[in-house]
Amino acid sequence: MNGKDICEALRNIRRSIASANDIDYTPAVCAHEGDCSGTCPRCESELRYIERQLLRRTAMGKKVAIAGLALGAASLMPMHAQQVVPTTPAATAEQPKPRIVDAAPGDTTAVVVRGKVIDRTDQMECIGASVILQGTKLGTATDYDGNFAIRVPVGSKLIISYVGYNDYEYTVNESSADSEVLIPLEDNGRTLMGEVVIVNPMPAVDADIYLPDVPR
Repeated sequence: MNGKDICEALRNIRRSIASANDIDYTPAVCAHEGDCSGTCPRCESELRYIERQLLRRTAMGKKVAIAGLALGAASLMPMHAQQVVPTTPAATAEQPKPRIVDAAPGDTTAVVVRGKVIDRTDQMECIGASVILQGTKLGTATDYDGNFAIRVPVGSKLIISYVGYNDYEYTVNESSADSEVLIPLEDNGRTLMGEVVIVNPMPAVDADIYLPDVPR
C-alpha cells in the first residue's frame, strides 16, 4: 500500500464517521502529484474537524456511532504508512492559508486581521465560526483550523459568533495586522437535553459573506 492508497483509506474512514454521525463533511481534493506519506496538514485538519464535531455531538447528548473503531484506525494508518512507503523522500502538502476577505473596499487605511478562534476551555479550534464586521453583512467564517483573514477599517469591530458560545467583540487597531489574533470563545452553558436537532457547523449567514474552506 503506497501513500496515495493510505490517504484514500483515511479519507474513506473520515467520510464513514461523518456519514454515521450526521456530520457535514466534504473532503478536500488532493492535488499533490507523486507519492506522499499518506497524510498531510489538510488531512489532519479534516480529522480534527471530525473529532470536534463528535465532541459537540456528545455534549448535546447524542450518541456517537463507530467513533472509537474508526478514529482508532485513522490514528494507526499514518504509522503504517511510514513502514510501507519507499525510502525516497516524499513531499508534504503545505497547509493552505485562509483567503483574505475584503470588508473595506476602497479604504486605503484598512488592515488585514488574521486570527484563530478557539474554545476558551479546551483550546480546540472553532470551525465555521462567523466573523462579521459590526454594522454590516460583510464577513467570513473560520476554516478547518479555526483560522480567518479579513480586511477591515482601523477602529471597527468584529463580532465573532458560534453555536453554543457567547459572542465575542474584537476592536481592530493598527497593531492588529502585526500578529495573529487569538479569539477565545466561552461556552454559554446552555446544554441541550432530550431530542436534539443537529445544527450545521457552518452558521447561517447572508449571501454577501464569503465562506472559505467551510464544509457544505
